[in-house]
Amino acid sequence: MPLSDTDANYLRVLRDSTEATLRASIGDATDVALLDAPNQRNVGDSLIWAGEMAYLRRMGLKLRYVSDLNTYDPAELRRVMPSGVVLLHGGGNFGDLWIGHQNHREQIVEDLPDYRLVQLPQSIFFASKTRAEQADAVIGRHPDFRLLLRDSLSIERAAEFLPSLAQTFCYDMALGFEPPASARVVAKNTLLIIARQDKEGVSGLHAVDDGWISGISTTNTDWHSEGWLAVRWSLARRAMKLQHKLVRNRRRLKFVPIFPQWAVQRLIASLNNINIAGAIRLYSSANVVVVDRLHAHVLAILLGINHVALDNNYQKIGAVFQDYTGEFSTSRYAVDTDVARAYVEEFTVN
Repeated sequence: MPLSDTDANYLRVLRDSTEATLRASIGDATDVALLDAPNQRNVGDSLIWAGEMAYLRRMGLKLRYVSDLNTYDPAELRRVMPSGVVLLHGGGNFGDLWIGHQNHREQIVEDLPDYRLVQLPQSIFFASKTRAEQADAVIGRHPDFRLLLRDSLSIERAAEFLPSLAQTFCYDMALGFEPPASARVVAKNTLLIIARQDKEGVSGLHAVDDGWISGISTTNTDWHSEGWLAVRWSLARRAMKLQHKLVRNRRRLKFVPIFPQWAVQRLIASLNNINIAGAIRLYSSANVVVVDRLHAHVLAILLGINHVALDNNYQKIGAVFQDYTGEFSTSRYAVDTDVARAYVEEFTVN
């Protein structure tokens, strides 16, 4: 359903503020590269990517180079974009919880000292002080690194763990995504639960069954695509895996061909658009949604669906909710599943 006028106006304010922050961070450049682009089934990263693409279009920037975790090639980046600003994909992987992305980030910093690097809005979490000190030292040596953070808790953590880096607040990029206009056919008293079961999941939502709330039909799942969407995703993923092999071999044998940038960008777009289409399909018949993923919460906001959000293991969702997403009329925050159930009952009665 469409957003209320109040929510739509508030979203517009957040988007305008985000664009202003991006313009200040990127400066006068018109050419940009986007590194660590998402290439997995996590719809949250896909929504962030879609928001990033929306802001780049809105700002008139030209995307010259894109790579994911496995196809990054600094020599190829320099060839296709001799000058410009390098953007690092936003999200929740700045720290040692998802160490592969952090290692990749630090490698980029060391490879590209002559480019301005802008880390698009992230949440920060380090369990190891030693690992944080390494990140601070490596990134702190870069002469022009701009760190955008999407919540005040991350800014506090950065001040403690990353004292060499200046931080700027910026709203989560996924809020820039504009879902396609489509009619929703919603059956009364239908509940969708998006529950994570990885190392961030602590809410207990994944254990909720169909009898959680009497008289309410409940679907409990995680991000996924089905049917033809899943087939299309697998085909695009296979093509990207081929690119991974080509890039890896080219590091040893310079004559090995790789996919041109237009093909890489099209494949990345396809993977992420399929993820988003699958998520919107999941939401299409839900009367109420309960989630413990940050961007499941954001997607419900953008679709105008009443929903309840529970937190992950390092307060990523609660921090963003407290700072700004909690202002949307469709949003509620629950500290546990009992509180979440009470909110669902309130939504379904009303």
